[in-house]
Formats: sequence, structure tokens, C-alpha cells
Amino acid sequence: MTEMVEIREDYYLTNFLSLLDFVNHHYEDLLVDDENSFLSCFHAASEPARRLYVRLICRKGPLFRSDLLKYPEILAITPAARELEKLGLLAVNPDINVSELVQLGTKPELLKWFSSVSGIASKLKRPELVERIVAEVSQSPDLPFDIYKPLFAEQVQNLQFLFFGNLHQNLTEFVLQDLGLYKFENYPLEKSNRLFKTRQELNDALQLSKLGILAYEAEFDKDSQALCHLQNELPAPPASPILKRRFSRLVNRIARELERKERFDEALSLFAQSNLPPALERMARIHHKLGEIKASETICTHILKQPASDMELEFAKRFIRKLKREKALRKQSRFSEKRLSLPDSSERVEFQVQKHFQNNGWKTFYVENTLICGLAGLLFWDILFADIPDAFFHPFQSAPADLSTPDFYRKRQNLFEKRFRQLKTSDVTREALTIYQQKRGISNRLIYWPGLSEELITLACDLIPWPHLKAMLEKLVFDFAHNRTGFPDLILFQPETREYRWVEVKGPGDRLQDNQKRWLSFFSEHDIPAEVMYLDWQ
Repeated sequence: MTEMVEIREDYYLTNFLSLLDFVNHHYEDLLVDDENSFLSCFHAASEPARRLYVRLICRKGPLFRSDLLKYPEILAITPAARELEKLGLLAVNPDINVSELVQLGTKPELLKWFSSVSGIASKLKRPELVERIVAEVSQSPDLPFDIYKPLFAEQVQNLQFLFFGNLHQNLTEFVLQDLGLYKFENYPLEKSNRLFKTRQELNDALQLSKLGILAYEAEFDKDSQALCHLQNELPAPPASPILKRRFSRLVNRIARELERKERFDEALSLFAQSNLPPALERMARIHHKLGEIKASETICTHILKQPASDMELEFAKRFIRKLKREKALRKQSRFSEKRLSLPDSSERVEFQVQKHFQNNGWKTFYVENTLICGLAGLLFWDILFADIPDAFFHPFQSAPADLSTPDFYRKRQNLFEKRFRQLKTSDVTREALTIYQQKRGISNRLIYWPGLSEELITLACDLIPWPHLKAMLEKLVFDFAHNRTGFPDLILFQPETREYRWVEVKGPGDRLQDNQKRWLSFFSEHDIPAEVMYLDWQ
């Protein structure tokens, strides 16, 4: 269990300064005048003033009431605010409109502040009250407090973006590490391998991140027009592999919506700019819809020669048969399927079947996707955290940036092939347990630490024959994005007879998912013992 630790009262300032130091070291040449101005002003401030600024800039604002600010470690907030004002880091009582002001008050306060407004009454609900005030009041009343607005918010966002490379991580990452909740591997972070090489790359990445947020909002609101319109806001395709992947993911989302709207020429044009699945699949399907069979067949042939993922390869094999009007291969279950009747104990069906096998002498573990992913995380730890270009660019990564992309395996193919040769003649159990003991608790996206134990690792490595384990690990690392899920619920071991078995549990009315079918078929092809257990109630 992770041990919680006490942190300093000004932890947020220490962390903010660490972020600024990192950015200044790695990206000093990319900073523009207003960002340098912020840094100069901030470093000129006293410690209390710095504390207040960081407190405010990290909170949801942008406006704050002075009477509601209470920070025990900042003994005199008003003098600190005045200092920040003189340095140009804080606006005190800025010009704001009434619609902004009403967001700072409770309903009783609004009734008091705007008591002279006609028709104001406590019986009004807050939205109605706000609407009336905004409609009738043009000038803010005198208030018994100051209003603070931290300045340079955009510049601070840029500096934070330079550090993390995205808009969804923030200084909370530092706090979680300070508290001991997360630990990260100590991988190299060389300036020569920084994420952004030019200011244009930074600007493009920021634009892509903001467009990604707009795309999510459009999808959430089911606003097809807004999503399609984003194609006009896209920057030019970036040269950086990481930014190209971000560009491609966004392009795929927009192009897919254009395809749904049957704007096929626009969709094809966008998909052609993407280097990530399912762009080629969608292009092949669109050409087929348009009757352009030769173009569709050319794309499928290209995929067959150089597939980016298992799913893309499966599509190409299936679709090219359709294009050539070949008879479709009949899909039949090639894995064992059984039925089991048990009294319903109201527990999860997986746990009920687990107890059934335990009562029949099997050592049984509920693992789902944690076992093989976890063993990959242990056995390939040094490969995952290898110093490879465009893999690591800030200290809070639990995996290389390209883990879920086709580049992950391509860039490390030689390393993986060498490791598989080493493992063939080594003690796999000892190798896995050594890393488990050395690295336990360090964030690794392949490993769910609570789901791994020394007993499970030992049984799995001892009783799963190396050809079986190697086949599963190879499939996983080749296409982590699509193969990290779909493993059966349970794994069973019989140490006395050196048997093991995978069991997928399905309750009444439950069906196999596509990724589960793929793994079960793969197990059948490689003679890996597995079965689907359909549960009925007695």
C-alpha cells in the first residue's frame, strides 16, 4: 500500500518553480516576449506575492473576491495583491461587466447588492434574478471587497503546455507524486529530445489540443455541423511524429463524420492526411461505395503488405475477398464452449465461477487484462522506458508517448526480438520477479500493481509453456492499442499436473465481444487452453 506523506505548505509554489525551471532549461529559445515578461515579473515578486499568484492562477477563475481568500501560509493577502498589481501580474478591481459580477455573489448577496433594481424579490429563482439584473443594470455597485484577476493566464497555460505537452495534465501531477500516490520511472529527459523543436510546432500543438476539445464537445452535443466545420481550422500536417499522431487522431474523427454525412470527397481528402488506423480502412470503404473498386483494392493490398494493426490486417483480408467476389470464409467458433449451472449467490458471475473451480482443486485468479499486460510490463520494462526519440518529454509519463501507435513496435522491433531470444533460454520466473521487486509501485501503464502478486507471477511463468507465453506477448506488443483488452476473465492453475487454462465467463444473456473472440481464436490457433463458460442458474 502506498504510504501517504506530509507535504510543505507552499508545495504548489515549489512545484510551479520546478515547472518554470524545466521549461526555461528545455525551451528558453522558443519563448516569446510576453512569456519572458511574465517570467521576469514573477521572479521579481516576493515569496508571499508568488504564493498568492500561483494560488489564484491554478484555480478556476478568472475573477476572485478578496474577502473569500484565506490561505494560512499567506499571512497578509492584501499587501501581496498590491505587490502583484505593481508588478503587472494582477489586476485589482478590473473593469468587468455586470454579467461577470453576478457570478461572484450568492443569491442573498445579489439581492443586497442590487436592491434598488425594480422587481428584485427573494421569491425569484437565481437564474431569473441574474437575468433581471443583467438586463436592467449597466454599472456595478460599490462592493465591500476587492476583485482580483491574475494576468498572463494565456502565457502560464503556454508554459504549462511546454512542460506536459498537453492540456489535460497540470500541477496536480506534482502533488500526487509529493503525496506518494504516484511514482515515476527516472528516464532521461534530454534537451535534444524535447517535444517541440520550433515555436511553430508549439503553436500547432496548442491549436490541435484546443480543436480536440472542440471536437469532443461537438460529439458530446451531437453537433455534426460543428464537428465537420473543424476541418477548416486544422493546421498543416506536422512533421513531428508525436504531433503527426495527434493530427491524425483529430483528422480521423472529423473525416469519419464527413463520411457519415456522405461528403465523400472531403472525407477522402482528410483521411489521406492521416497516418493512423482506421484511415486506410475508411478510404477503402468509401472508394467501394463510390464504385471505385480498383482504388479500394489497391489500399487493401497496401495494408496486407504493411499492416499498422491486427484489426487493420483483419479488415484487409476480409474486404479484399469481398472486392474480388470470393466466397466469404464461414466463421465458426474454434474455441471450447461449455455450460455450467450454479445457484445464484448474487455475487458477480466471475467470482461465482472462480469459487467453483477453486472448490474443484484449481488455483484460480480473476485477471482479465492484467496478467499478460502486467508480465509484458515486467519483462520488457527497460524496453518500455528506453531512451528512444519522441518517447519521453516530461517526468510524469507512465509509458512512452507512442505506446498505442504502430510506431511503438516498429521503433523497438530489434529490442523485442533480442529480448525474446534471451527469454527463451533464461529463467522467465526469476526475470519477472526481479523486476517486480525492484520496480513495484512505479507507474507503468501496462501494469495494474494490485492485480499482480508474486504467487500469480510465479504460477504463470512456471506453468504457461514458453511458446504460449511468447505468442501472447508478441501479439500484445505488436498492437498494444487493440490487443491490450479481450483476455478471458479467469486463469486456472494446477501445479501438481502442471496444467493451466483460461476461462471467459458469461452470465445469462451475455455475449462475447469482438476483442474477446479475437483472443479466443488466437488461443485456438496456438493450442493455448481456453474455454468460454456460459453460466445458468439452478
